[in-house]
Amino acid sequence: MKFYIQLFLSSSFLLLFSFGSDIYAQDAKKRLPSMAEEIANLTRVPLGEGTLIFENWISFSIEVKGKKRNAKLYFSDNNTAFCWYEDLNNTKSFFFRETPNSPTLTLIPSIKQGTELSPAMMKAMGFTEEDGDAVIYKIEKEADSSTIIDFTCKAATTSFEELDYTMWVVDFKKIKRANRDMLSRGLRFWFSNRPGTSALSSANIEESWIPLGFNFDGYEFRVLDWGTESTFSVVKDDLMINVPGLDLNAVAKKYVEDLNKEKESKMNKDKEDEPQNED
Repeated sequence: MKFYIQLFLSSSFLLLFSFGSDIYAQDAKKRLPSMAEEIANLTRVPLGEGTLIFENWISFSIEVKGKKRNAKLYFSDNNTAFCWYEDLNNTKSFFFRETPNSPTLTLIPSIKQGTELSPAMMKAMGFTEEDGDAVIYKIEKEADSSTIIDFTCKAATTSFEELDYTMWVVDFKKIKRANRDMLSRGLRFWFSNRPGTSALSSANIEESWIPLGFNFDGYEFRVLDWGTESTFSVVKDDLMINVPGLDLNAVAKKYVEDLNKEKESKMNKDKEDEPQNED
């Protein structure tokens, strides 16, 4: 397949310079970018079909060693996907995960492309995907309290790897019934995907808790707001995904393998269709 791709491009350039017609040359020049895009798409896979709409959203602030940013998470009651911006100062791209077992992708709608994060990339970014032992938090009788967006939260604390951690939780009954499950689901997903923070990603969060804050060693997380009226969407048909390790060589190899399987299948079928000699 690689040979045909190279031959296709070479022939196009030869034709472009061999013909004296300006009209032909102009037409060929217009087609070359399209041809290059089609070839590049051989090393990508489509995200899928259909449009995902995310009506639920939660916004947060995250401060690490004095540097603060705001983030936002989108999800829906109608599908298992999550989208999120790690920093609302950069909204050109966002993260996407379609199911709990799917790889994490970065999507760039403006160029209709995305990239699958390889295990090495995930590790370099600090994301933890390995399941560890649950980290248990407890609310002591004389626990401190803190007010977060008008809710009085209790301190659920733990010690983990020689550091003290505090999760600020509000009783789920204090939250409007319509928002309880949405907040619980969204925040549990967010915490389970926190970069390099095992005490958070592996936290055992009680069913009766809604965690609105988190503190440890120069790290501060706070929920800022939430809602259920978003129109944020992902048009899957429009997006092509770059997959690590999928280059033209890999595409060509798969093409040859599929072609050989097809030939073998056809040969077997032809043998079955051959008339049998009768004695």
